[in-house]
Amino acid sequence: MDTKLSRRTLLKWLGVSAAAGALSACVMPQAPANNGAVPAQAGVEISWARHGADADLTTEDALAKFFADKHPGVTIKPLVLPWDDYNTKIPVMVAGGTAPDTFGCHPALLTDTYNAKGLIVIGDYIDANAEAVNYDDILYPGDASYDGKIVGLPQKSCTHQLQYNKQLFADAGMKNPGELYWEKGADGWNWNAFAEMGQSLTKDLDNDGKTDQYFFAGQDSTSIVSIIRSNGGEIFNADYTACTLTEKAAVDAIQWMADLVMKYKIQPPPEMQATELGITFETGKMVTGSGTTCDSVRSLRKGFELPFGWDFVVLPAGSAGFRCWGDTDQIVVASSSKNPDQAFDWTLYRSSKDAWEETYAANIILAYSDGPTRKSIFTSKAFTEPLAGVDVKMIAEGYTYTIPNPFTPRSPQANRVVNTILPTEIDNVLRGVKTAEQAAADMCTQLDEILKSADKWAPMPAMGELACECQVQPF
Repeated sequence: MDTKLSRRTLLKWLGVSAAAGALSACVMPQAPANNGAVPAQAGVEISWARHGADADLTTEDALAKFFADKHPGVTIKPLVLPWDDYNTKIPVMVAGGTAPDTFGCHPALLTDTYNAKGLIVIGDYIDANAEAVNYDDILYPGDASYDGKIVGLPQKSCTHQLQYNKQLFADAGMKNPGELYWEKGADGWNWNAFAEMGQSLTKDLDNDGKTDQYFFAGQDSTSIVSIIRSNGGEIFNADYTACTLTEKAAVDAIQWMADLVMKYKIQPPPEMQATELGITFETGKMVTGSGTTCDSVRSLRKGFELPFGWDFVVLPAGSAGFRCWGDTDQIVVASSSKNPDQAFDWTLYRSSKDAWEETYAANIILAYSDGPTRKSIFTSKAFTEPLAGVDVKMIAEGYTYTIPNPFTPRSPQANRVVNTILPTEIDNVLRGVKTAEQAAADMCTQLDEILKSADKWAPMPAMGELACECQVQPF
């Protein structure tokens, strides 16, 4: 990706009148029904932004061309920015009314954009294009539902699972986690099995008295939430009035995470800085590590393969069974867009199965970056063929364990809650600075303060609401 060109495009968008944009950003209009296909207007340009890697700009340019072929006179101008740049710039643009016509929102950004009235409700558009949308085929429909209104269509989806090094299990003569899962489910792949296998596969390879092969690379923000929920714990109560991390199920889950470091010693402590020492999953010195089914699969590309066979598996089952973080990036139409009809048309195409299959026919592979937007994509060769090197059925399993829907807590400051407070305090436990009980209490002090200080935010659907819609049937 030409980063300088992308930034020039961004500056051009920022140059739009902030005053005019601010007025339009103050309302969240219900989009008018377009009663089917809207005739293209000559010379209409739709700006489209997403976060991603360099290679994603090539993909977006190709999708823009396919769309233009179907909508003469409408030009899509894509912008791809790295994660940190995206999360810095897009909220500023939303606040100033200069956001792109359409842009992708991960769950925390979507909540912030909705609360800032930076997007339009697209329910009428969806009703007017019901056959093309086929909402029954949409993955995680609850991700785009706020106050009973639909505000986006999925651009990508992910489940966050474990990657495991198949070769290291084979060398040890052990069944790997995927085999345990498919043979016995939670009876074979659970917290106890994880700890036992970890002690066998954590090793001092050169006999110098120091561990240089660990079983588990460690928790990240998403796996922390998944582990707590797999033990029956939760971050907040049902109506989001209080933190519940001090309840026994959550504290026990925090203690188990600490035991992986302090008791079983199968995970490097935070202060070790294993990554800097070359002890990573990619180097083959870490048996398992956190991975995402929309990003980690990039290593399946020709020329980027890891030097060993690997696969995905859902996190081990706790006392409440399997839980898997899963979410979508939703494409929204900005409330400041001057061409919402054409912007929605792009949203509809970019979210479609056709987009996947047309790019795949042109040898451009969405499966290496985006993850399915539709249930039907799981059986499309545009998904199954590029990912033939891993257990595609296991990827689908992760979606069945993403309950409730949406998985990301729709709390005030969701990004701070999940990506700052939780991992910081869990690290304190893993360092031995705090007990599990102390960390849970300190997290709740911070989270309760956030709840009290919030003026307005969109509550998550009640537990179980929309759950039936998010299930992906095994195939």
